[in-house]
Amino acid sequence: MNPFRTGKLVMFQATYDRDWHFFETVFFVILGVFGGVFGGLCIRLHLRVAAWRRRHVRPSHAVAEAAVLALGTTAITYANVYTRADMGELLAYLLQECPATTMASSAGGGGGGWNGMCAPENAGRVIVGLLAATVIRAAGTVVAYGCRVPCGIFVPSMAIGASFGRMLGTIAQHLHRTFPKWALFAQCAPDTPCITPATYAFLGAAAAMCGVTKVTVAVVVIMYELTGALNFIVPTMIVVMVARVIGDAIVEGGISEQLILLNGLPFLGEDEDECLLDTPAAAIMRPVEELVVLPATGLALHRLQSLLNNSAGFRGFPVVDSESEMRLVGYVLRDAVVRAIASPESSSEEVVVSFGSATSANNGGSGTISLAHLVNPSPTTVRPCTAAETVVEIFRKLGPRVVLVASEEDGTLAGLLTRKDILRHTRNH
Repeated sequence: MNPFRTGKLVMFQATYDRDWHFFETVFFVILGVFGGVFGGLCIRLHLRVAAWRRRHVRPSHAVAEAAVLALGTTAITYANVYTRADMGELLAYLLQECPATTMASSAGGGGGGWNGMCAPENAGRVIVGLLAATVIRAAGTVVAYGCRVPCGIFVPSMAIGASFGRMLGTIAQHLHRTFPKWALFAQCAPDTPCITPATYAFLGAAAAMCGVTKVTVAVVVIMYELTGALNFIVPTMIVVMVARVIGDAIVEGGISEQLILLNGLPFLGEDEDECLLDTPAAAIMRPVEELVVLPATGLALHRLQSLLNNSAGFRGFPVVDSESEMRLVGYVLRDAVVRAIASPESSSEEVVVSFGSATSANNGGSGTISLAHLVNPSPTTVRPCTAAETVVEIFRKLGPRVVLVASEEDGTLAGLLTRKDILRHTRNH
């Protein structure tokens, strides 16, 4: 099997011959703190960038924005070898373990590994380069994420965390080489490699991804699936837990949840359930007095057109038997009605529109347009006394656009519910 065309079963397959030591927990906590701080600051700064983009960057300028970002990032990142490389390739290099006996070498090969990262005499240059790469990639992710180019946040956050982790691992390795007698390194065997910087890159990638997405268990599983490093599951859990705690102290929710709130998308999370205890649907519904309803019969075409023009914010309309009885007949989408009455045959002002059965349309005479086929006769309906928690479950599991509220006795329309009505109620209480 060669799923990634690299000769490996996983994307960034890495084999670590040396196990981790207990004293390295100190460095693992540092990686977790970095992941949480990076994730929290990345979310906060990106929300400001996203808000600015919504106000000043028009959809028609999407190509220009992408071109400017591409030109700017290319000019800035080309000077650093760690940002010049593709993020996928960089992750593969950063996650590779150095050989047990590392010989001095020039950049680009030999025993020094890729770009001489494993050569002891290159430690200072590697640390500075990786630190610069971390800062540059973090700034680029904050600015570029969310532009109108298909891209994600997983690999960029992993690359940032891996760069910082490899830098921290190189620092720890250099300290061990310089001060092997320190009490901190008492567990290390003499004259043998003790610290593996590649594992720090692996853990840093997990910490950064958790800090941005606020996902914990899934990050541990993802990192194991990507690398196959089973013996580092416990350190991964440590950095992920620390990153989550630190990140939540800075900002609640991951970057996706914050963008949902910023854009006003009607997403129903788990927090809404607690605010809706002992609340009936009638307490949060939009009452029928605030709705635009369409009678099933006897609606003049010019009046229908006037209703459509004056209710641009509505995507659909409840259909009732009559405006006096208000018994619910069904629900019709606005776009379907607009397309149906746009035909040349429906240009006369004497035309009457019928949303009822074919029999009632035929009774109206030749000047009647039947739109009964556009009406959903069995929309999702609840009673005014229905628990709001039940309505939330209906939205989550059935996914309707609206839920109509009708009385149990005679089916009289009482109101209408959308996801935004529920969110508005929960945020006000």
